[in-house]
Amino acid sequence: MAGITGRAELAEALTVAWNSACAGAGRVIVLLGEPGIGKSSMLSWLAEQTGDRARLVACRAGDIGEPMSTAADVAVALRGDARPVTAQIDPLRAADLLAAAVAAATAAGPVALLIDDIHDADPASRTALNLMLRRTSWGPVLVIVTGRPVPSVVTFAEGFQVRRLAGLDAASALTVLRDACPAPIDDAVAQRLLAVSAGNPLALTHLPAALTDDQLSGDRLLPSDIPLAGELHRVFTGQLARLTPTARDLLDLTAVSVEGNWAVLAALRPDAPGAALTELEESGLAALVNGRLELAHPLLRSAAVSGLPAHRKRLLNRELAAVSALPAEVRLAHRAAGAVGPDESLTDELVATAQRMRARGGSEAAARMLDRAVELTGRDLRRAQLRVEVAQLLGASGEAGVARHRLGEVLAEPVAAGLHVLAVVSLATWEALDGEPLAAWQRLLECAALADPADMGVVHAGMAIPLGMLGLVDQIIEHATAAVAHSVPRSPNWVVSRVILAHAISARTEGQAGDLVTGLFDEWDPTVAIHHDPTVGLHIGRALSIAEQYDTAVTMLTALSGHARGEGARASLAMTYGALGETHLRASRFDQATRCLDEAIALSLATGQRAFAPFWLGLRARIHAIRGEDAAAAADFDLGFDISTEQSTFGARYFLLANAGNAALATGRAEEAVGFLQECWAFEEAGGRLAPQLARWHPDLVEAYVSLGRHQQARPVLDHLLEVAAAPGASRWTRASARRAAAVFHAETDRLGAQRLLREAIAIYDPELDLFDRARAQLLLAASGGPTGESAAARAQYAFDRMRAAPWAAKLGELDTATTGSALADLSGAELRVLREVARGLTNQQIATRLLLSPKTVANHLFRVYRKLGASSRTEAARLLLLGGDEQASHDHSGRR
Repeated sequence: MAGITGRAELAEALTVAWNSACAGAGRVIVLLGEPGIGKSSMLSWLAEQTGDRARLVACRAGDIGEPMSTAADVAVALRGDARPVTAQIDPLRAADLLAAAVAAATAAGPVALLIDDIHDADPASRTALNLMLRRTSWGPVLVIVTGRPVPSVVTFAEGFQVRRLAGLDAASALTVLRDACPAPIDDAVAQRLLAVSAGNPLALTHLPAALTDDQLSGDRLLPSDIPLAGELHRVFTGQLARLTPTARDLLDLTAVSVEGNWAVLAALRPDAPGAALTELEESGLAALVNGRLELAHPLLRSAAVSGLPAHRKRLLNRELAAVSALPAEVRLAHRAAGAVGPDESLTDELVATAQRMRARGGSEAAARMLDRAVELTGRDLRRAQLRVEVAQLLGASGEAGVARHRLGEVLAEPVAAGLHVLAVVSLATWEALDGEPLAAWQRLLECAALADPADMGVVHAGMAIPLGMLGLVDQIIEHATAAVAHSVPRSPNWVVSRVILAHAISARTEGQAGDLVTGLFDEWDPTVAIHHDPTVGLHIGRALSIAEQYDTAVTMLTALSGHARGEGARASLAMTYGALGETHLRASRFDQATRCLDEAIALSLATGQRAFAPFWLGLRARIHAIRGEDAAAAADFDLGFDISTEQSTFGARYFLLANAGNAALATGRAEEAVGFLQECWAFEEAGGRLAPQLARWHPDLVEAYVSLGRHQQARPVLDHLLEVAAAPGASRWTRASARRAAAVFHAETDRLGAQRLLREAIAIYDPELDLFDRARAQLLLAASGGPTGESAAARAQYAFDRMRAAPWAAKLGELDTATTGSALADLSGAELRVLREVARGLTNQQIATRLLLSPKTVANHLFRVYRKLGASSRTEAARLLLLGGDEQASHDHSGRR
């Protein structure tokens, strides 16, 4: 078929992907390309190849359609029920329902879910689908999504496999062109059309229909305004001009209606089922499919609507608004599109409907309804207020880029001073979350220079987001302190600013963390907080976690996530889940941490908050590495570093490096660990030392340096760690980890002292909350060959098995020979000779006779042997001698067999 002419390589790749899905290894692939480039044709081709296992959905609702309409279409395509999906405008709930529908569909066999033109989906559906795709564990399902390379789709595609479709090569383009020509085409004419089409299949297919046979043959000159690839909708202009008035009227009504519901169209145009429908179908411009009149291509809709006079568009919208069969929100949207001039009454209706939509969880739908109200109010101040509200709704739901644009429009017009400050602070927030923290900080500094004293608290509090992304802790402390001072006590800004300040000071000086969080949440209102600062969950989680109040942190963050979900504040929800994941990770609850981080990453990437995704990607990669899931860890690190580098978010990079260093150390890549963690050390040298408890990398750098024999470089890192551990209020983790790091540093020169430090560390660590780091200390104690080595190894083995920390458990296996060999080296010659006789099975009396010693001397030697080897019996000591590779003992043992 023409749809895959010139696309053999892509067709082969999709075939391989489908075969993999049939074998249980599904995936998501996003096809990006300009209009008409062949995305839909590839989906149609794949649908034919996969037969009845294909579920093809075309997105068509756009901004005027009913919220969740595309998600409902996907549910129906999966043989599910659309009603639960549309019952609430809640993308989070819809994502769960769609994931369940996918699972149910695959129970009967592999499925190819093909979603066309995701850019045309209503925003709530697009978010729901993105979340569903990021949450699903792929088995026998292949998902192909197509879209134009616009910001919303590029955001949608982040982290998935992406294929970009370019124009066809010259030979393939000529084949498509000749196949589309109704008459022979002159070579010179063909070359001209190939040039203007730029290999675009849609242009190649439809350009001949815009020309006469004489023009194609070269007997007449080509028109000077041949449609170019950048104005592809014009390829349909000639075909539209040839339609009869009734057919063109039906097509125009279909284009304005968006969804093309045939029952609605037929009710408005009773004669449509006759000649008009036939004409559209025979011309190839439209087809009746599953109760909808579907246009041949989305660009045909653009061509039809752009060619309508304004009064004609308003008339068609008013007709549609009068159709009672349409949902109330859709009718209201058509009323707004059909209105003329300011209409405060209609504006009030739009605002009221938006409030109801928001209460149902539809932040995006509410924002779109308010957008229409902006166009209809005649009052300048109300228009500005509505624009700010629209931007805040869009930002909270994750569309930071769109929110920025709307706020820019507000600031471009004269507005009241108070509204100006609110717009600036909101714009800076979404600039930072959209990956431009430096621009956001500069904007707030300029605002602070001109703001009234009453507004200074809000401006200073807003600094925390961009400064945190840049890793400027001292500046956060400075501005948060100013925010508290300039805010009315117990006001939302005052409460949130104190939480920010507690986080920042704790990050610098962990000894103050416990005092800072005491009474901090007495004036707490979660609903107000999440709308005041979308990152408040991170501040809460970090402040309480540095203070090692993990259970309190989990309780507060869980409650906060419930409020954020209920308010449709997905920016806050992503941050809260990330903070929950980090809290669980610190408390060695890796399964809970992974679940929360999965959700945080999905929300961050699906709702336009990619600037914060590296924080959560690094933490999840750390868990993957601890568990030996190297490919998954590498994928998370790669994406995290790519985003952080692109956006110059140095704060995120600091945490990524800390986690990457830990991951490298887990697999014995000490040089790589040093490379990552040295950069963390340099970051702190430039901006000031941070609490070791914050990113937990200092002990890892000491261990990496020591393993490479670079004790001199490890010394200042260890000294800093010991200094913080000795300060009043130091966290339990830092006090224990400082001892663990010191034991590593002194292991070669003072083995007994190192063992004492490790025992102290193990005693300080909490057996549950510090399970992972405590097991690492037990591993080191087992490796040291001390008298408690075997019991330490057993406890470490149990802990690593509980956490599924396979690479760390593997290190214990290496100790059976290495540790025993080290301990054997500590035995004196006399002790080793006695032990060899024990291994031969001799009694103390027999050994005394053989070695010309007294039985008491033999017993004393054995006592020292047991202590040095950590053995508790003759049998265990003999086993350790054999495991240690003693050649004489091994020879004697084999000789006895």
